[in-house]
Amino acid sequence: MTQQRSDPERFFQNEAHDVAAHYGWRPFHLRDRDSIHIVRGRGFPDLMMWRKNYATGEIDLLAAELKRDEESTLFPEQQEWIEALGQHIPTYTWRPNDWNEIEDVLLNGTSDRGETVERSTAPRASSPIPYNFGDVITNTVEAIEATEMSTGDKASLRRMNPASPNSAVFWKLMSQRGISRNADIYKWGLIMHGIALMSHAAGQAHNPRIRVGRALYEGDGSRPPFYSEDRLSTLLAARGPALHRILARLFRMLSSQRSAFNWREMAWFILNEGSDEERANEARIEIARAYYRAEYSSYQASAQNE
Repeated sequence: MTQQRSDPERFFQNEAHDVAAHYGWRPFHLRDRDSIHIVRGRGFPDLMMWRKNYATGEIDLLAAELKRDEESTLFPEQQEWIEALGQHIPTYTWRPNDWNEIEDVLLNGTSDRGETVERSTAPRASSPIPYNFGDVITNTVEAIEATEMSTGDKASLRRMNPASPNSAVFWKLMSQRGISRNADIYKWGLIMHGIALMSHAAGQAHNPRIRVGRALYEGDGSRPPFYSEDRLSTLLAARGPALHRILARLFRMLSSQRSAFNWREMAWFILNEGSDEERANEARIEIARAYYRAEYSSYQASAQNE
């Protein structure tokens, strides 16, 4: 009998695949490869992906082997493939604790050629992003959505003013979720406030498969666009406290729609805004791109039904 991969490993693979696609990569992942008899040999990396660099016209190509935890090691056949591919393209071995590097590589690409990288968890200097960004966001969402959190604590986060976070449960989450001591409490207040609002109505605030821009266009799907182009333009042009006020209103609106989206994308935008404008602008472009893709898909569906 073929041994099935564990749920945590599948979840990690799906998340890595979705984040790669989010940043414009074309990932290839052969699922359940042990059960596909046409495949011969063992050890080929879990993910191969490419992306065109439109600034230079070059094609970026990389390979990544995904391991489910810190104790998992490469099989000899996997090591051989990684070393062989590493002579020509960047190759990585990634684990769930490597989300800082994963996000950095998938967002910014790599100029390395033929370098095999086991792992690197060093954060960027003065980065507002935690070194284990993916884990922190996932853990924060899970804590707020957990049935173990009292209804009073959840209500406290929903009522909390993000510009002046004073909820005891907010400070508890700040101390327990691995968030840096010098983190921007107003940004994290906005993030936790938004998660609490959206999870209250839908039961689930985070859906890694739904881009932020798509959720803004579709809403509950009954009458798109949920968020008008004018509102989208205002949101993308806003900075600082004005942006935070717009986002707080947006989270309340999405709560009424019982909507969920990729909170990694939204948190990435919030944390970089005002700190790393290059990354924040890239996030704005991604929100706009997903919005107008959803609009185009809606028009196509309407045309087919006519």
